[in-house]
Amino acid sequence: MTPGRLPVILLALAAVAACASVEPRAATSRHVVLISIDALRPEFYLDPAWNAPTLRALAAEGSHARAAEGVFPTVTYPSHASIVTGVRPMRHGIGSNTVPRADGAYRWYEREADLRAPPLWAWTRAAGLTAAGVAWPSIIGGALEWIVAERDYWARKDPVADLTAASTPGLFERLGVTPDPAVFRNVARWDDFLGAIATGLVQRERPNLLLVHFAQADLVQHQGGRDALGLPDAVARIDGHVAALRRAVDAAGISARTTIVVTGDHGFQDVREYVYPNHALVQAGLRGCPRPGPWRATFEASGGGGAVYVYARDDRETMARVEDILRRAAGGRYVVLTRAELDALGALPGAVLGLEAAPGWALGTSCDRFTEPANPRAVGTHGFLPTRPSMATGFIAAGAGIRRGVVLDRIRLIDIAPTLARLLGVSAPPVEGRVLEDILE
Repeated sequence: MTPGRLPVILLALAAVAACASVEPRAATSRHVVLISIDALRPEFYLDPAWNAPTLRALAAEGSHARAAEGVFPTVTYPSHASIVTGVRPMRHGIGSNTVPRADGAYRWYEREADLRAPPLWAWTRAAGLTAAGVAWPSIIGGALEWIVAERDYWARKDPVADLTAASTPGLFERLGVTPDPAVFRNVARWDDFLGAIATGLVQRERPNLLLVHFAQADLVQHQGGRDALGLPDAVARIDGHVAALRRAVDAAGISARTTIVVTGDHGFQDVREYVYPNHALVQAGLRGCPRPGPWRATFEASGGGGAVYVYARDDRETMARVEDILRRAAGGRYVVLTRAELDALGALPGAVLGLEAAPGWALGTSCDRFTEPANPRAVGTHGFLPTRPSMATGFIAAGAGIRRGVVLDRIRLIDIAPTLARLLGVSAPPVEGRVLEDILE
């Protein structure tokens, strides 16, 4: 955490607590289950060809959007941070999936302390309600009663120990769900594990706010693109987890007081070739390869988008040179986004420029070559501008407090947190999103 950030967040939480206006007895009767389906595309529930009867039933019984617009870059961690803070990356501080580091190493933005804006679960807790998070990004160390931590377990030597250490002590034993090493090697089994945890929490603990994040549709599309052979089965399995959560809500006796919201973080786009802007920076002597070494400029990729950093933020000469180099090298493979354009997008804090890949292309961080064909095992990606149609994700809301039959053309991910705050009866701090009044009773 950077110096000075903790007091800012504490003050923000104090403000939320001060303006909460819900009677404790009334507040505890409200429940929201927020389900994030990584790489959810709207057609999964709009097109009956997909085997997703639960998603379609929720859309029919409640309200839904034809598209939900994310943030730039359209990748998992910035998107999930925007879902729960109601603000864009420039305000919540999560500009990509991983923290950029000059030595080439990285870590994921996995901690609540990485957030510069208070999240929905903090608003909920400030009002005296309970909250649970199951594999939700940027939640480790968060002020929730129950946490199952999201992190890069597939890259760890002892993932079971790391999961247990980062999650609520005794939670797995209480719910009777034991993490098996196999769940970290198979994303479908990982989602099965998360589904069991989430349904157990609903039935045993009845949190006022439950957040759960299912991952398999993302990995399948990375490996096979939008038409991946395994995608229909993945969508059907996720739909089954949503159905199980609905049954758990019924079994817990809280269905009349519960709102179920399903959303995603981004869409998907097929990729034929990769371009590596760092190669142009290496050729200009602005960084080393394979590690940056003593560097003046470097590029960090996020699939179809990415950020350009200059070591000395007041080095205007290098900034101008970098922009010229990258524009000359683009050749129609990507477009350069100025800092003014990034400010308008509320994107990429700390970057001097942004890049967005052209259709058919994706961006990479390698530095020893400029282009190459896409790996046959990685032919889909995301990260492009959120206005690109293929990057649209979805939104469904049904249950307590939701009108039936409302179809919105487009919402934004930053609209979700203030809307859920209204449903829970808690006050929100100032945000960039709006309450989706049209869908509320």
